[in-house]
Amino acid sequence: MNIAFGHSNMDLDCLGSLLLVKKLFPEYRLVKSNLIHPAARKLHTLYQDYFDFLSPEELNGEKIDRIIIVDTCTAVRVKEYFSHIKNSDPQIRIIDHHNLESCDILGASVEGGKYGATVSYLGKLAMAQGISLSPEEATIALAGIYADTGRLIYETVQREDYEVSAYLLDMGASLRLVKSFLENIIEDEQILVLNQLLLVVQTSIIQGHTILLSYLELEDQVRGLAPVVEKIMDVENPDAYFAFFFIPKKKTLLLIARSQKASIDLHELLYRYGGGGHQSAASVTLTNQDGQGFYTQFLADLEGSLKPAVRARDIMTKPAHTIQEHISLLEAALFLESMDLTGVPVVNAQGQVSGFLSLRDIMKGRKAAQMHSPVKAYMTKNVVISDGQLTMREVERIFYKHHITHLPIVEDGKLVGIVSHWDYLQNKKLFSQ
Repeated sequence: MNIAFGHSNMDLDCLGSLLLVKKLFPEYRLVKSNLIHPAARKLHTLYQDYFDFLSPEELNGEKIDRIIIVDTCTAVRVKEYFSHIKNSDPQIRIIDHHNLESCDILGASVEGGKYGATVSYLGKLAMAQGISLSPEEATIALAGIYADTGRLIYETVQREDYEVSAYLLDMGASLRLVKSFLENIIEDEQILVLNQLLLVVQTSIIQGHTILLSYLELEDQVRGLAPVVEKIMDVENPDAYFAFFFIPKKKTLLLIARSQKASIDLHELLYRYGGGGHQSAASVTLTNQDGQGFYTQFLADLEGSLKPAVRARDIMTKPAHTIQEHISLLEAALFLESMDLTGVPVVNAQGQVSGFLSLRDIMKGRKAAQMHSPVKAYMTKNVVISDGQLTMREVERIFYKHHITHLPIVEDGKLVGIVSHWDYLQNKKLFSQ
């Protein structure tokens, strides 16, 4: 027998991937985890006939020749299946989009790589083979991509995620249904936890990153906590969020983490504690723990583990072009044109920033026929300046608050560089780091 399965507590990407495995490799039987993630239960209930799942218990006594594992390469997440596979030495093929270097399933061949979702990799294979899907099958697969890519806006998204999404839409995937499957905060317990988190969540600046933290004790396990954490993430918009849930009577701690920055790799951070996931979403469950003790220790570890955030000095243009405040508007206009600039800091005789001259300021002088007037007469005098310590989030905030597109960077009273809107936009990738 050849079989295919995904990780325990199957989510939407896992289900979508298995659906495509069934289309690509019809000789394989699909095996269902005994746990379905709350976010995937509605889809699984409505479409379970499309999978024709075996249970892990049905593997008892079967000789397994080949196995395909999707959406994980971590042994602990598939042990519920292997505990029923006896007297077999199967070939194992792993298809995943997580960090493949940390694969600990011995003897397995690994493929996939940097995709926003495992469905996207399998979708490319289906496209290459010209496989057709029914609208229902396409909807199942598209739900997997949308779930793992944050509806195609996470930093992990690749071109292939869009290509496969377009392929699935061409096959008749329903965005209306996909949206309904992603609306996951529907239980009273979830809403209660959401309200509790809003009261206890705190913001910390760690290594220049805006980090959201919460510690909440629960009387018992609550299903569907990940969507609650993601809702807080959407509302607060931090760089990363670490949500700790502790059940004292069971001495069990669940840490759910979400990140919007490539430099905050959650899989790498949580793997050392026995957890995992991928770069932007990961979790770990620990037993026999002192909840507050682990929380305190984790924060100390986090301080030493995070890379410093990108700051203004890392992306500023240096040295910054400047003009003297006594030169004429005409000279300034010619200078800006020659350097292809839209604005420039103005300095006095001591080299200190005394103003900023933009093309709009020059236009005012031209309309008044005053192009031979000194720059000082038309420059903007109340200049917003800062130092190089600003993070990209703070630079963005200054641009929007003051409606400016250039931010002179001054240290020890001297102009050392300038961050323009172009620098900011060109380094948007760095902002995500």
